[in-house]
Order: sequence, then structure tokens, then C-alpha cells
Amino acid sequence: MGFVVKKAKREEVYAKIALMGASGSGKTYSALRVATGMSTELEKLGKPNKILLGNTEASRGLYYANEFEYDIVDLAAPFTPEMYVDFINFAVKEGYGILIIDSTSPEWDECLRLQQQAGGNYQAWGKISPRHDKFIQSIADSPIHIIATMRGKDQYEVEKNDNGKTTVKKLGVGAKQRDGFEYEFTCTFLLDQKTNMADVQKDNTHIFEADGSMVLTERHGEKVIEWANSGEGYTPPVRNSKPDTGIEANEINEKISQIDNLAKALGEAGVSKTDIANAVKKHFVVNGKPSANYNAIKNSEVAEIVIKELESLIK
Repeated sequence: MGFVVKKAKREEVYAKIALMGASGSGKTYSALRVATGMSTELEKLGKPNKILLGNTEASRGLYYANEFEYDIVDLAAPFTPEMYVDFINFAVKEGYGILIIDSTSPEWDECLRLQQQAGGNYQAWGKISPRHDKFIQSIADSPIHIIATMRGKDQYEVEKNDNGKTTVKKLGVGAKQRDGFEYEFTCTFLLDQKTNMADVQKDNTHIFEADGSMVLTERHGEKVIEWANSGEGYTPPVRNSKPDTGIEANEINEKISQIDNLAKALGEAGVSKTDIANAVKKHFVVNGKPSANYNAIKNSEVAEIVIKELESLIK
């Protein structure tokens, strides 16, 4: 095989920003503030700067229409990967400079539903994963600046109130999306529900690395565009086809740990061992028989479905 060597040269970049957080953490508002700053800077550069918001959050997409200038499209179920890809292509074709996708989590929920519809087994992911991968590639490769929000992925802790009653409390961390999805972006932020402050989880720009917790503002959007346009020229990405290599073992182990954490919390909250075991058996089969031994799960998506089933037991 021949290899072509050339001098590395910084080119212009279409920034992709991810905002993760629990409900009420300020994802939509922060996205609009950052997008507005991006728009201001793009206008200075004479580049397309209109903002389009793809809304899956009912009327919440209009809450801030009196504070920011943007267009909106209400996205409707089913939230398939293809629908999201079509919407991204639509935004590019219509000449928008910034696209806010609020939120991407319904796409992953739909993938989980489709996997169950296709048989609910490991083989079913052979049909669903390529569809999800195309959505990821569309975000990464499209010639438009994108801000994507994601609902927080839940962890749990057991609390006792003043009356001694035990409850299970959800803690929104990470992203409610396929493992690793949040790292496909230029910058990824985790927003705190109580303070609305953002902590950077990944930063290819090196702009935010030393900032600590921050409230995302228009100035942050301006800085991203300044960085994105600090190169010369733009080469559309070309991807080589490659086989699906499957889910890494550490991702599976992380989910098994989450199942274990949730199962223990449910037990401490009074949920019977039988109900917990049946929730696992509903989706996990070994040698043709339902199994409650979640430590033997070898597929990340099966583990995630078990987590959702256990979550339904929270009272």
C-alpha cells in the first residue's frame, strides 16, 4: 500500500458542541446563548449565521423566543436516525450557519425500541447500529456548526428523609445516548441542574480547559468561531468503510456496575428481589433461558435495556 505524506496544515472547522445535563440544567438556554455568540462572529466574517433549532421538547423550544433570534422546526416521532440525518441535511441545504438539535436523546431511545422490535437480541444490533452510526457521521461531517443537547444519564443513590423513609434519588450524569457519543464532538459540557454551571468534559479547542465551572454565554460562542476559522480552506471529510467492531468490554463493565448500583438501591428501597430478578430476566437470555445473572451480560445495549427496565421499578 502506498502512503502520501504532506505537511500538516490547519484548516477551517465546523464546530460540533455537546451539552449534557438533567432536566432543568439549562441545556436549551445555554445552547441559544452560545449559538447567538457564534452567529455574531459568523456575521463579522461574512458567513452564513442564521440559527435553526430542531425541537423535540414540546413547547420548551419557544420559551426563549423573546430573548433570541432563531428559527424553529418541531421534530415529530418516530425519532429515527434517518429523520435526524434528513434534518441536518435540510439545515445545510437551507443555508443555516448554526443548527441546534434539542435533543438527540430521543434518537437513542428510538434505536433501543427498534432493537427490541427486531428481536431484542445481540443480532438485532447488526441492523440498528449502522443506522445510528450514520447519524453520528452526519453530525461530524456536515458543513454546519452544530450544538446538540442530550439528557443526563442516570445514576442512583439511596436517601432517607427526616421521617426515616428510604427513597431512590436519580443523579443526572453523562449522556442519555450510546456510550461514547458525547466524545464525537469538538467540545462537550456537562451542566449542573442546581447551578446551571457547565464543566467541560472534552475540549479540542483548548479554550475552556482552565475555566473550571462556568455559565455558558454568547462570548463562549464567539470564541469557538474565532478558533474554528483560524485555519485556511476546508476539505470535506471522506470516510473509509469499516466493519462494526462491536462494543468495548469496559463499556459493558460500566453498565453492569450501573445495574448493580441500581439493583442494590432498589433493594434498599423495599423492592423485592423477585421483581428485580424478573426485570433482568425479561431482557437477558442465556442458552435460550431467561437469566437474572446480570454480571454475565456481554452486550452493552442489552445492559442498557435492563437498566431502563429496572428504572421502571423506581417508586
